[in-house]
Amino acid sequence: MEIAKNNIVSIIILFSLLLSNDEYRYKIKYFGIHVANCSIENSDTLVDNKSLKKIIFNVKTKPFFDFLFPINNRYSIILNNNNRILSFSKNTKQPKVENFFKTKIINNRVFYTDSNIEILPNYYNIFSVLYIIMSGQELPEHIIVEREGLIYNTSIYFDDKKALYTLKFQKENGYEPIINHTDIFTWAVFMENSQNKIFINPQTKVIEKCIFSKGLTSVSAHLIP
Repeated sequence: MEIAKNNIVSIIILFSLLLSNDEYRYKIKYFGIHVANCSIENSDTLVDNKSLKKIIFNVKTKPFFDFLFPINNRYSIILNNNNRILSFSKNTKQPKVENFFKTKIINNRVFYTDSNIEILPNYYNIFSVLYIIMSGQELPEHIIVEREGLIYNTSIYFDDKKALYTLKFQKENGYEPIINHTDIFTWAVFMENSQNKIFINPQTKVIEKCIFSKGLTSVSAHLIP
């Protein structure tokens, strides 16, 4: 009886782990106008008996703007306990630009499918950076951010309360993207000489606002309570 009880408890714990899920919703503003909505979901999952983190970003334009400039984007990433990128996929649709790609693991190395471009263990991407900040973990002041084959030397600055993070991207020469044209939101994040600010609630560690801007061009995300 005691063994059966322990098995039931183990099953409950396992299902709790598999179903553990956090979701945050944001309104996306372009030039100050609410044009789209974004959801961020992160959940624990088990792969080959290893506990991993899966994060999914969904972006979709609001009904009126969906008629003018429809956007339907999904980005998915899987990280291990050391925040190494083990999987990344992207499926985005907007007028005249559709992107779809994913990664695969070969001999414990992560490559983009049908490509020899590798995501090295020390690389981050914008999605893993956002997750790490939201989970209250520490980020080095200087990291390498990978974006669809391109490499950016990235500096991270934050205030004393860690309520404001500022990201500075510097693109490295000699790297080619795996696609010719990216989606509008990825483009906005990595605009050359842009100002990239992430505002955090110091108590909850939840991202309350992100602003990616250059001159008059501005894309921002605002937490929906």
